Amino acid sequence: METQTLTLFKPKFLLQEEKKIGSHMMHELVHSYFGNSVSPATWADLWLNEGHADFYGLLYRYERGWPDSLGLTTMEARMKDTYARGDQWRHDSGPVAAPNAANLFDSQRYLGGVLVLYALRQAVGEEAFAAIERTFLARYRNSSATTQDYIAVASEVSGPDLSGFLREWLYGTKTPRMPGHPDWTVTPVNTSLVAPHARRGGHYHDASATL
Repeated sequence: METQTLTLFKPKFLLQEEKKIGSHMMHELVHSYFGNSVSPATWADLWLNEGHADFYGLLYRYERGWPDSLGLTTMEARMKDTYARGDQWRHDSGPVAAPNAANLFDSQRYLGGVLVLYALRQAVGEEAFAAIERTFLARYRNSSATTQDYIAVASEVSGPDLSGFLREWLYGTKTPRMPGHPDWTVTPVNTSLVAPHARRGGHYHDASATL
């Protein structure tokens, strides 16, 4: 847990080998920027914190060749798996930037947020994506920001207006096509599945993909 410059871990967490904890430690470090330096203006903007923290945490894992909980070793492979789940998650938990109290801290805010950032990077390229990230953090440093603020910065920095693209990814009820991967498909929604909401026994479960 990252709490305004103080990172807290479970007892004996740091005694584990690096490949088991390094990705999640990066997740918490990223919260020094997305969360502490720039805080979400509302709870609906939570994906800005958790999506970014998981995005860079997973990149850190895959750059070192550490398999994730699914046995995957690349960001592309993990995002293809996540993409397939997109419509089910939107059905069960709502769009990435439109949570409610019951699903605020579930996987849609974490890994669903990663998928949005991955799609953005696919659309604009790595250089422009990095510039968007730097500009957003610099502009809203020591303050709060909204999802619309991020969309505005992305459009300003990349050149083309990305508001329609990002709003579809963040607020749409259907998963958009993934730039650069026309072959990726979404699994049809199974309405009989029980939605895996975050609350279990009165507590939030660990939804981060970096754990």
